[in-house]
Amino acid sequence: MVYERFKDFHERLIQTGVATTKSILGCSDAEISTLETRYQFVLPHAYREYLSKMGHKSGRLLTHDHYAATYEWVLGMTDGCRQLRDEIRDCKMPILPADALVIVGRLGEQFMMIRCSSKEDSPVWSFNTYENEVVMTFQSVVDWLDSLIDEALSAIESGYYEIFPHGTGP
Repeated sequence: MVYERFKDFHERLIQTGVATTKSILGCSDAEISTLETRYQFVLPHAYREYLSKMGHKSGRLLTHDHYAATYEWVLGMTDGCRQLRDEIRDCKMPILPADALVIVGRLGEQFMMIRCSSKEDSPVWSFNTYENEVVMTFQSVVDWLDSLIDEALSAIESGYYEIFPHGTGP
């Protein structure tokens, strides 16, 4: 089921023009294994699919709102969030569960995470450095990815890429 949902997402990504096959670059199996070994868990299948298909580049899917979500960022973000919380006394960031992987950072203060206790998929939770609350934002990784297509289309239609031709990064 996860595979079919991800396949539908991928087709929509290309059909909408948010990405082209040339603007997508996935991670190798070795890179994904490195991530799993670093945090000592197995990634849910849905997130593994995302990384293997577009973990390095995903067209305009993640270039419109200062997202840090590529493999290079994800590899160290969980450790970085734990360290940030520990270093900043007034940081209200919640303690991350042992099976949590931070998959998105935005401007160094807004984050999203998944839990790696499920084999197939995980809800996506949001948290930030100024509130002590974790909120389930999406029921699944694929729901999160689908919402990003809508955000990217809105950015394209609003003329965002006329101002920032290459988008904005972290």
